[in-house]
Amino acid sequence: LNSPGTWGSYERWLYFRDLLENPPGWPRTPNKTQTYLSPRMGVSFPITESSKMYFNYGHFYQRPATSFLYNQAVYIGSVAVPTPDLDMARTVSYEFGYEQMFFSELLLNLTAYYKDNRNEPLSRNFINYYGDNDVLRYYNDAYSDIRGVEVRFERPVGQFVSFNAMYDYSLYSGGQSGLSDVYENRLAAKTAVETRPADLFNSDPRPRANINLNLHTPRDFGPEWGGVQWLNRIFVNIFFEWRSGGRYLWNPEVPDIKDRIYIKAVNIWNIDLRASKAFDFSFGSVELVATVKNLTNNKWLTVANMTRAQLDAYKASLTPPNKKGDDKWGQFDGGPDGGGHIVTGWYEAPIFLNPRMILFGARLNF
Repeated sequence: LNSPGTWGSYERWLYFRDLLENPPGWPRTPNKTQTYLSPRMGVSFPITESSKMYFNYGHFYQRPATSFLYNQAVYIGSVAVPTPDLDMARTVSYEFGYEQMFFSELLLNLTAYYKDNRNEPLSRNFINYYGDNDVLRYYNDAYSDIRGVEVRFERPVGQFVSFNAMYDYSLYSGGQSGLSDVYENRLAAKTAVETRPADLFNSDPRPRANINLNLHTPRDFGPEWGGVQWLNRIFVNIFFEWRSGGRYLWNPEVPDIKDRIYIKAVNIWNIDLRASKAFDFSFGSVELVATVKNLTNNKWLTVANMTRAQLDAYKASLTPPNKKGDDKWGQFDGGPDGGGHIVTGWYEAPIFLNPRMILFGARLNF
């Protein structure tokens, strides 16, 4: 190969980049036109004047990420090429539910659902004979399905109070239909096929819940002082969310599934607050807004952002049930300097990403 510059040099990188812009001998074909039908159907069966059963069915399509379609990246020994002919991912959704109204203002909804996802994009590496050069491209190899039950209880309309609450219990499974790596070396390819794990994943149940509470006063509420109604058009929104942490695989390096150890992970919850007051004028209204993200200033540990050394030290300091303790994955106690035993390291900026934020704003409405 008569290429400029030395291996790994900037000149060589520019040369390969230009080759990618206009590869010699690269096949050129007309743009691929994709046409899909997206049928949807909804059926409702009234039972009484305050209850009904319903069924929804539909096909939904999702365009792949633009970066998968058009981006290219050149690294030393590897390249990621665009994949403009990716098919759209498809979701077939089924939903069956029951809805009941109480006292003409409270609504209870029970829903069972299933979503079948196909043609989701996954990367595939083509590795040369010596293993020192590979090309990455995307293919529609991934599939998954989600099934679950959702319960909603709400008061959609109220003079002073409205709310909605939701609890969702779901299971997820997925996998891939193709190979992650394709080798030019047939011995390496044979070994990879024989030793690869089953391309199927089943998740533990991951329930989640939220409550959205709205407190508000009507436009004509309260006395008037100095030409201003101080108690009308006050809005307070409190949003609470919770999700289960599930389980964490403690020893993923163990090949035998029977020997794997799972420990519980910390459950996550958060509260956001938004309050506003609107003042009416002849030209319109002015609304003053205050927003508090993470009202209770919770700290949740993001283990995925730890360095390798941090993660090893953190894992070694935990005492989960398999170490005759009761620690959970994601738990922390301030570390040895704070009187605890769990080590998270001094570099905390990327591992605690949800600080409390207080924002003030004003909105002018004509």
